[in-house]
Amino acid sequence: MTVTAAAPGSAAVPGSVAVPPVAVRADLHPRAWLVWSLAAVTVALVTDNPVYRGLVALIALNVLLTWLPPERRLRPLAVAVTLAAALAALINLLASHTGADVFARLPDGLPLVGGPLTLESLAFGGALGLGLVAALLAVAPLSLVLEPHDVVDAMPASLERTGIAVATSLNLVSGFGRTFTAVSDAQRMRGWRPRGIRSWNEVLVPVVLTAIEDSVLLAEAMEARAFGAGRRTSYAGSAWAPWDLAVVVSAVGAAALFVGMRIVGVAVDWYPYPTLAMPPIHPVLVASCLALALPALRGRPK
Repeated sequence: MTVTAAAPGSAAVPGSVAVPPVAVRADLHPRAWLVWSLAAVTVALVTDNPVYRGLVALIALNVLLTWLPPERRLRPLAVAVTLAAALAALINLLASHTGADVFARLPDGLPLVGGPLTLESLAFGGALGLGLVAALLAVAPLSLVLEPHDVVDAMPASLERTGIAVATSLNLVSGFGRTFTAVSDAQRMRGWRPRGIRSWNEVLVPVVLTAIEDSVLLAEAMEARAFGAGRRTSYAGSAWAPWDLAVVVSAVGAAALFVGMRIVGVAVDWYPYPTLAMPPIHPVLVASCLALALPALRGRPK
């Protein structure tokens, strides 16, 4: 019996089995995600204007919420970006004492932090923190949307082994945290309580030994699969679609426009000293930021 694919709207051939047409891939190519993240990070770091950084952060968050798999959560990322932004703003507020609008003063005898606290320092620290938030949200899809093998496949062939080593190391870091939690809980169930620095040896020694054992097992598994003996085999890669090219072109264009306008001397930065002022806004740069929102127009396929 022959197997044929029936064209839409045509009758099936007698003696054959009709095969439904193959659906067109609706998700983004892993390399398109990589280019989009690099472009968004470039836009977020090439300027310290809080307007552009805020746009990149909101767009990246929108893209991430659109593509986030249902089994993954944003709470750890939200805690990390909040702490990073708050810490950046606090450090700049305490370390920089320039600005005309003083709202508080710490004793001058305090090392490093003593002196006036100004609104300009707080605002500039907030802009720095906003840049960290935008950069973290821009690279978040590489870990929250893509699978680890997708990230490795997205890297150039010359960096393939480096990508595998980095992905393996990051996996061991997360495993180290899980092992530490499991060992400390087990020790507490046996009556262990922290009584100083030396008492933590009862937790750290099993954790380190377990991490070494996991590393040896992983190395043996990779050697059994002939890691490093030749080019890595993988499933057939997905082909580029017009949607992927549109996302790449828009992202690269946005990053190139920011870099180019900085080179030609267009004001893309914001400096709040000595007196706090509104950041400059260029409509072309705003439009280039909005071009990064293209992946959000098509969500994750069901």
